[in-house]
Amino acid sequence: MSPAKFFWGAVHIFILAFAVWLVSPLIVITASDYLFKNSYGLRLALGLLIFIMYVGKWSFDVFAPQGLARKVSRLKTAALIIYILVVVSFMIYIVAQAASLFLQSAVKEAESDQSQIQTRVQPAENRIPDGFAVYI
Repeated sequence: MSPAKFFWGAVHIFILAFAVWLVSPLIVITASDYLFKNSYGLRLALGLLIFIMYVGKWSFDVFAPQGLARKVSRLKTAALIIYILVVVSFMIYIVAQAASLFLQSAVKEAESDQSQIQTRVQPAENRIPDGFAVYI
């Protein structure tokens, strides 16, 4: 393996490791993550963008190899398709975890807002007696 291929292979592995680090807080969500949910949006977007770019690159490498006479082995094609499916499944899982985090935090905020709201009692003359329906 030439030094240039080794260098670019290491760069690609570093970029993928960086993308995994970006989305790592969303792999396992704990109760303390609800406090930092606002800082995860940019990390999630950048990490998923990197994954989407690599999936596109790998798909192009499989389905449109460079050069018309150059063939890609079936084993390499099958392995790359399986790897793409694993990465896409991971991306779907991360998006589901992020949606869960944001929905759970929204529910908790709504519950805390409801507990802080004080209901105002209407005067007796403005109350509708029980059993009567009002149609507008």
